[in-house]
Amino acid sequence: MSATHGIVAVIPLAWGEDALVATLGTAQQVSASAGCGFDVLLLGEDVPAQVLQRLASAGAGAVRLAQHSALADAQNQPALAAATAQVLGDLSGQQVLLVPPGADGEELAGHLAAQLDAPLLGRCQQLLWDDAGWLAERAVWGGRKTLELRLDAPLGVACLRLGKAQAVAAGELAEPQRVALSQPLPPAMLIEQSRSEQRLAPVQGARLVVAGGRGVNEQGFALLEELAARLDGALGGSLPAVDAGLVPVARQVGISGNFVTAGVYLAVGISGTPQHLAGISSETCILAVNKDPAADIFKVANVGVVAEWEQLLPVLLEQLPG
Repeated sequence: MSATHGIVAVIPLAWGEDALVATLGTAQQVSASAGCGFDVLLLGEDVPAQVLQRLASAGAGAVRLAQHSALADAQNQPALAAATAQVLGDLSGQQVLLVPPGADGEELAGHLAAQLDAPLLGRCQQLLWDDAGWLAERAVWGGRKTLELRLDAPLGVACLRLGKAQAVAAGELAEPQRVALSQPLPPAMLIEQSRSEQRLAPVQGARLVVAGGRGVNEQGFALLEELAARLDGALGGSLPAVDAGLVPVARQVGISGNFVTAGVYLAVGISGTPQHLAGISSETCILAVNKDPAADIFKVANVGVVAEWEQLLPVLLEQLPG
């Protein structure tokens, strides 16, 4: 690893193959463009032989294993962060910790930043190295603008997805350095479950969101809720719909509500203000239904239908199994 800058991929083994491959793929691309190598910190009880082979083929440098039974709990984020902080006390130069992409990785990044008193670069689109140091690019306003963050500290924490790891080296990786943790780790969190009165899933994390706006009334939202249920999706709404009492504030999408990363977002009667679009990922496919052909939502929609929801929704529901 370069004495001036480098990458450390922090990978909880309990998170599985996808997290391993995605983090290694990002580490490969970032380190290659930055002219440095990348090291790996594994968190878990033990490391399978196939993982070591994967690290070797990806071209990983030094590999350490923080070994503790508490790290087998994939949900114990405080323990994962505390173990990382205990191990990474000897870094030099300006380093960036890369965690697996996704919601869990973003949560872990926050814990790590707090534990290590390091800047949180968060979910990035790009991570670059130049003469002034590390530069992170983040999407804001639903991917419609880009924010540049300059790391001015010895250590930062980032989360980004740049593709799967590729085989770039041959041979086998030596056994990792096993690090004994000198301090106790936080216990597993107690999770209390309770039944919700909502029959539909929350908009956060939903693969499909059916949302209504100012152009939809109470009858229309009843149809949207039924449509979301049949499609195994979530029901959302714009701020005007929330203000009108048509949908709970917990289901509001937009800059003052929730940010959704669904694969498909069906927007019915939503005009498409920047404040609402800021709550939708730039990677989401937007299907728009609006009676106004000049509605701004059609400027960003992947598919647009100019129609009255009163005619379209009942027909659509007739085509779906009950």
